[in-house]
Amino acid sequence: MSTDEHTSRVNASRRQSRARVITMARILLPTWDGSLPALTAELRREAGLTDGAFRTLFPGDRDLLHAVDHELLEECAQRVRSAAESFDPQAHPGEAPEVAISAALAQARPLDWSSLTIRLRERQLAASTGARSEDVIESERAFLPALLEAFELLLSRIGRRFEWQPALGVRVVILTYERSFESWIASGGNEKSFPESSYVRHTLPALLLGVSRPQD
Repeated sequence: MSTDEHTSRVNASRRQSRARVITMARILLPTWDGSLPALTAELRREAGLTDGAFRTLFPGDRDLLHAVDHELLEECAQRVRSAAESFDPQAHPGEAPEVAISAALAQARPLDWSSLTIRLRERQLAASTGARSEDVIESERAFLPALLEAFELLLSRIGRRFEWQPALGVRVVILTYERSFESWIASGGNEKSFPESSYVRHTLPALLLGVSRPQD
């Protein structure tokens, strides 16, 4: 086996191990009630990795949280983009475009109860290590370009473009969506019926209009 082939196999094995640990973390995080070091120790055992092997994948405990959060945000961007690509304004006669596309976005489920719970738990675990708020949202900053692209496409489907600074507009929409979804579930609402909530039918459309303007 050549050196290049060996390196390729090692890298592929590392990618598979990393993906497996992230998947296991997503399973454990929603109900985890221990510390962050205890979580990484449990994941090492479940994955059958030595501490040294685990640290080649995630050098620090918070690196694991960043990796999970990055995957969740990637999925969020993909779902926003999917909602935009499949949206047909002609299929909603008599309904305001901003209301129709807000409902389409919610139906694409950019955030579900599992991912919301994980993000809340990640913040709690990160805070328990003394991390600054800037550190907690670093993964969101890193993935902002993909979210921006997805929301720009979403707005373009109703003939609009950002008027606010795009990064700020996306943050406002994502954070209000997250908080409203959390309140909806906490008050006994079903996540599948969230597209019928007051937030999706009234607040989100107003936000989309507020952060944007008609395209030139």
